[in-house]
Amino acid sequence: MRKEEYISTADMSRILGISRQGIQKMLKKHSKIKVKQIGSGFLYEVKTLPKDILERIKTERNKAVHQLKTLTPKNDKDLEFEKALWKAADKLRGNIDASEYKNVVLGLLFLKYVSDSFYQRHSKLGFLVRDKNNKNYYMPKEDDRAIIINDKDQYKSKGIFYIPEKARWGYLRNKAMHSDIGKYIDEAMEAIENENPKQLKGVLPKIFTQTKLESHILGELVNIFSKITFDHDLEKEKDMLGRVYEYFLGQFASAEGKRGGEFFTPRPLVRLIVEVLEPYENSRVFDPACGSGGMFVQSREFLRIHRKDSSKISFFGQESNPNTLNLCKMNLAI
Repeated sequence: MRKEEYISTADMSRILGISRQGIQKMLKKHSKIKVKQIGSGFLYEVKTLPKDILERIKTERNKAVHQLKTLTPKNDKDLEFEKALWKAADKLRGNIDASEYKNVVLGLLFLKYVSDSFYQRHSKLGFLVRDKNNKNYYMPKEDDRAIIINDKDQYKSKGIFYIPEKARWGYLRNKAMHSDIGKYIDEAMEAIENENPKQLKGVLPKIFTQTKLESHILGELVNIFSKITFDHDLEKEKDMLGRVYEYFLGQFASAEGKRGGEFFTPRPLVRLIVEVLEPYENSRVFDPACGSGGMFVQSREFLRIHRKDSSKISFFGQESNPNTLNLCKMNLAI
């Protein structure tokens, strides 16, 4: 059985905004729908659904695309933006399992974040090499400036991943509506890993060619996340991306039910634990079941709130699930 050929009552309820009971009443009117029983639940063969239901599902997904195209954050503290972003993005996943969609969406958010960090440093270097008052960086010749701006060590020494051109967000945005956008994204993930093997080798999801999501939906997700921008203020943009990433982690954990608890602990609980621990500069934090790294993120946030240097803290963790460990590494990078 190919799962993408089937859809559950829960998926139809989520997409159409109708209760599960309402969906079941709609389906009872049609006797030709093919059904498979999985445990105590049922899956419906998509191609045997009535045309009116298929049309409504298609319409709702198209509406989600339109809503996402018109979404714009009012400011970097706009909590409604991340909620609306999730609501629309969740409809786009159709009958794709949340555990698969999670890797698609969080992978794209990671790409956007590391690209923004790269662009920020790239822009700063462009200013420094043209500043005649800066003896360490100023270069009178354009060729020499280009050497400095493209020097990988200028990024890595600042804790910023060097992003090859074909992995930069601007490049992917230009390819967003190509039918093979999945291939471009997989190549971007591979290129970033190869450029930063110590931190990222084997970490990033390279599933975009195989995903059951239609290519135009992948392209729309790229266009959607391109909207997370604040008048070229990359610092605010990165903060918003971090918040969206964390919010989406929580929503995916909720969507996966009990399985979500394997990688996500509710933020209020993590914050309470961190408040009790009171981490300080040059301290070490160990989490024996680190999941997606929420304890580490909140520990750094604790230092920042208390006006301490959040880079002066070490983290150690254990995680038995390799996929969850990769989520943790991506979360820490963001």
